[in-house]
Amino acid sequence: MNMAMLARPRIGFAAAAGAVAVATIVATAAPAAAEGVTISASTAYCVGSTYTLTLPAADATILIGNVPWQNAFAFQTRATGDSAFTIVATAPYVAGKDVVATWTPTAPGEFMTSAWPYSTDRGLSNFGENGPTVTVVQTAPAGTTCAPPTAGNGGTGSASSIPVIGGLLSSLSAQK
Repeated sequence: MNMAMLARPRIGFAAAAGAVAVATIVATAAPAAAEGVTISASTAYCVGSTYTLTLPAADATILIGNVPWQNAFAFQTRATGDSAFTIVATAPYVAGKDVVATWTPTAPGEFMTSAWPYSTDRGLSNFGENGPTVTVVQTAPAGTTCAPPTAGNGGTGSASSIPVIGGLLSSLSAQK
């Protein structure tokens, strides 16, 4: 199966130069994927535990815009070394909303996550957007947990915990 990646808009040199320092520092606080499909943060990904997969609204809009006859997304996983994707969940596309589904791994291994436009009558599109690759274990190693963070903290950490610029980032995000 052929897979094309979502094209990201390019920015001008001056804008890129001005954002490089901040983007480089902020990237250390990013969730499992900096863009595209994300998976809820966890210190370990375990068989039988449920995790949330999210495709941001802006990415979903771009993907669906290329195939307006599709009305949903299929979240898929692919084991490392395997050529086939497995659909683990489908979720409807709603303009302006993140597309969210859950995944409960059934076997240990390394799995790439992705989301592709989908409809029940036409099946999968021939392109989508990849997310992070996670290693799923049977049981959590010592010092880790299979449970995703509880609701409210989202697993992204706190800007204030970033050395040197944490306070500045916290004050900027509080000014929404």
